[in-house]
Amino acid sequence: MPGTLDALYPSNLVSVFDGVYQTSKKMLGFLPLLPLVPCASSGQIGVVPLPSLYTTGNSTICLSNGFSIAFDGKGIPSDLKAAARRTEKQVKQSKHAYLSPLRGAEFLLDGRGCEQYVDTLVLSFTTGTGHPAHESIFREAIKPVEVRAELETYKLNVGRGRATMTASSSLGLFRGLATFEQLFYRFDQEIYAPFGPYTIEDRPTFGWRSVMLDTARHFLPKEVLLRQLDTMALVKLNVFHWHITDATSWPLHLEAFADLSREAFSYNERYTERDIKEIVQYAGERGIDVVLEIDTPGHTASIYAARPDYVACFDAKYTTHANEPPAGQLRFANDSVVDFATDLYANVAGLMSSQYVSTGGDEVNVNCMMEDEPTTGILKANNWTLDQALDRFADRTHAALRAARKTPTVWQEMVLHHNLTSVQNDTIVHTWLAPSDARKVLDKGYRVVHASAEYFYLDCGLGGWIGEEGGGNSWCDPYKSWTRIHSFDPFVNVTDSQRERVLGGQTSLWAEQVDFTNLETMLWPQGLPLPRYSGPPPPRRDTP
Repeated sequence: MPGTLDALYPSNLVSVFDGVYQTSKKMLGFLPLLPLVPCASSGQIGVVPLPSLYTTGNSTICLSNGFSIAFDGKGIPSDLKAAARRTEKQVKQSKHAYLSPLRGAEFLLDGRGCEQYVDTLVLSFTTGTGHPAHESIFREAIKPVEVRAELETYKLNVGRGRATMTASSSLGLFRGLATFEQLFYRFDQEIYAPFGPYTIEDRPTFGWRSVMLDTARHFLPKEVLLRQLDTMALVKLNVFHWHITDATSWPLHLEAFADLSREAFSYNERYTERDIKEIVQYAGERGIDVVLEIDTPGHTASIYAARPDYVACFDAKYTTHANEPPAGQLRFANDSVVDFATDLYANVAGLMSSQYVSTGGDEVNVNCMMEDEPTTGILKANNWTLDQALDRFADRTHAALRAARKTPTVWQEMVLHHNLTSVQNDTIVHTWLAPSDARKVLDKGYRVVHASAEYFYLDCGLGGWIGEEGGGNSWCDPYKSWTRIHSFDPFVNVTDSQRERVLGGQTSLWAEQVDFTNLETMLWPQGLPLPRYSGPPPPRRDTP
């Protein structure tokens, strides 16, 4: 009956991922069910996320034995060609089974069988030769966030004989390939798509659809990160926010700052510059922008082993001098520390392809700084407040990024908890505390990415972890179910004039209790894109 779950949600979404990554199969039975977009018939498509607009039919379409993907035109970027080859192979070797009691047999054995065959998928640009549409997927994935939604737009038609896909960009065609792959299932020896023919028009609402992974509290091997990038690409997530360092370890090995990585957990638990370049390239070829976060001036106890004079309150109790152990943060009033951080960010900026680099800025502990004699001496000598010293630190470090043509991103404290003038209005602010903080950030003129712990922290609900016995609840209980995540409204209390500065959203997985053994069960399916971030925007609402 109308209003029931069966009426509202597609029943076959789990099969989208079944068999794609063998290491992840144990968690695939819990895929969230995404709200359907109204369509012209009763047919359902199990595409994650659901396209903005689509129509279906009542025929079963099968791949012919000689199915291939081809391009209409010349000058096709090499990474787009490679993506087409991967999709062709993946579809032909598909193990996706339709989630129904008959596992899809109802589409082939009820007298209908394969009513239509598709021989070729032809990809073409809607613009002529020499247009920027012929840039690589990689180059388009790292363009400014405001233009990404348009670049990711595509049209797909799948019917008898020849399927067609058009877009104005390589990135758009790449997103269409992900949709095409998810349309098909296997039953016995047939690769088929139910409810054909299809017409699909798709465009994301937001240009920033992110997953944040923490590789400092537990190291995640490169191969594990690459596997997550594959999954992100399949579901059209386009930003990997990489929280690479923290108080507990410094796995980032930079040649110019090689001493810092002695605080990696081990020699083999580091990311070299070569590793980072490989991950950035792999991500870019899959339509993903890698935004590296070097969190300063807090969360930097791991620098102490290499630069003990740069870190305050290293031996202090975390209960009063940090949000969690270990305590220790940069003496950001010190000129040598400012120079060090400035050089560090300049080095990182030269390594990264993204236009964005995160400087963190969360949870600066006042007790740590005001009980640190070297810091208070500098403040007194210069007649500075602590915020004035922090403002100077932010000004210098952000200037280093801007000199390299990078735009800083920060956590919300840098614009809401301190009286700073150096954080320019084009800075991207991640709001991670109360959802209502997004409006405060917007009121100050900044761009915002929703990342509230009340909705999007995937590690919540695992219980306490500090001490030998642990116990108690996590600070952000309860566990964030997919229903909780999908209930979030990115435009609540946002005025019409502010909407364009809501860039998107992010799920975050902090790693106090997460390593490579349980990463995927914690990340997926909760990290799948929200319908409101991927489909049409919700109706406008009157706000003060």
